[in-house]
Amino acid sequence: MEDNERLITFLNFDHTLTKQKFLHQFPHHWIDCSDIPHTNGFCQPDSLQMIRDKLREQHASPLVLIGNGNYHYVTYLLMERIKEPFSLVLFDHHDDMKESEFLISCGSWVSYALKNVTILNKVCIIGVNEKHITQPNRNTNRRVKIITERKLNISPLNHILDEVQTFLKGEKNIYISIDKDVLYKKEAFTNWDQGSMTLVQLLFMLEFLSARFRIAGMDICGEYLLNGSNVFKAESREYIKMNEIVNGALIRFIYDLQNRQDPSEESSFGQAGASFIDNQGTLNGNM
Repeated sequence: MEDNERLITFLNFDHTLTKQKFLHQFPHHWIDCSDIPHTNGFCQPDSLQMIRDKLREQHASPLVLIGNGNYHYVTYLLMERIKEPFSLVLFDHHDDMKESEFLISCGSWVSYALKNVTILNKVCIIGVNEKHITQPNRNTNRRVKIITERKLNISPLNHILDEVQTFLKGEKNIYISIDKDVLYKKEAFTNWDQGSMTLVQLLFMLEFLSARFRIAGMDICGEYLLNGSNVFKAESREYIKMNEIVNGALIRFIYDLQNRQDPSEESSFGQAGASFIDNQGTLNGNM
């Protein structure tokens, strides 16, 4: 395996990942976005273009850690570079499908992607709280499937995954995005309301997906953001460590998938066909 296939990109919007020192043992590079204005929650067009330029110029890798969930809209920028048709599998306690005419946000980026990423076929969102479901419009209704948190709690995982596979029938490539607010708050801790998925459930589903689809790329967000009200609280250090442990488990899981791959076969992660990756091992696309 090429070294650049193992490289992780850490985005620095909010310094949440700089505090997770354990993760720095993995081969990685940083893309600093902390100097870009108007990015927290909502992102102005000029700022979005600045982020897009940095991702391209500094060669964001197929595995990206974004930071706090307020910057989840960066997934849109990562997906728009993909060149072959694909579908999105999103693990999130919110569907992020609010309509926004002017500014992309952490709560609207999925609907934004459905309108603007022409080769995005379908979106499957897993772990959403029923209270947070946005009714898809007529143009996207058939392209979106939501597996609710309640369904996860009452249905066997194999039944849910059969349902996901049926929805994605005919798809070859997927992009995976994980917001840790989908997880139970005893396993990870975010600044948003959280779901009840366990890390074991998440890893089980990731292994299922990786065995059946080529993964164009993956990102992780949902870091705990320190502010004036919590920076000196002892539990804040605990929350950061919890998230660091989950991030490390996800990274090691991806590495394990790559190591298990038969050298004669195409990689199930990050490669997904030559048109996804340029000769530097980074996602390639229509930017």
